[in-house]
Amino acid sequence: MSEYPKEIKSRQTFQYGNKTVEYILIQSKRRKTCEVIVDKAEITLRAPLNKPVKEIEQILTNKIKWISQKQREIQNQKPGIVKPSFEENSTLPYLGKNYNLKIIYIPDKLEKRIEFDNDIFTIYSSKRDLALDNMIRSLYNDWLNSKADLFFKEKVTQYSKIINVIPNQIRIKNLKNRWGSITKNKTVNLNVNLLKAPEDIIDYLIIHELCHLKIKGHSYQFWDYLKQFVPDYKQKVEWLRRNADGLLL
Repeated sequence: MSEYPKEIKSRQTFQYGNKTVEYILIQSKRRKTCEVIVDKAEITLRAPLNKPVKEIEQILTNKIKWISQKQREIQNQKPGIVKPSFEENSTLPYLGKNYNLKIIYIPDKLEKRIEFDNDIFTIYSSKRDLALDNMIRSLYNDWLNSKADLFFKEKVTQYSKIINVIPNQIRIKNLKNRWGSITKNKTVNLNVNLLKAPEDIIDYLIIHELCHLKIKGHSYQFWDYLKQFVPDYKQKVEWLRRNADGLLL
């Protein structure tokens, strides 16, 4: 909509001693203050549209030690989710924890299955299964899908009432490059792999998508609106970034 301010995004550099520092500059008429955002690979500075370049560079210069320290901390952080190897005595993630996986061998004629009980995933399999990892992967994915449908729908119903929106449909998909989306007909698409994440991360993603029923796109207005429901959304985004490899298979 026309009243929403547009952002101007550009890649910039500034000189700090003998070092050339690259950063992404995002400017908006709506923003009144500057904000520096750091991840492992990039520095992003959000600033008012009329902020002089010299003042922007001074902000970065003043924060350069903090930026360097923050990047080192991020690089040293270990992901909370261990990427499954689908091997015996490894782990499988569920709701933010890595649970032990064991295999019980059964006669060929019995049905292969997966059970989760007493914080242990148990696979019942025949010794003749040569591609055991593929079989475990398949059983585990089927198990996630069976759990995700009711779990996600209850969450969507809960937060739809809080945000005061009415989605038309909820679909659970095995998405490879996104956590969720909202379609034009108000269908909520959610990635089944989110069931591997902690519950507060799942809550954030569902709230994020439902907020798009109020505000499309990722303008400042959207993030300010989302912040009403998830004040620490930036930490949730960072957790997902760090743990994506263990979640998306």
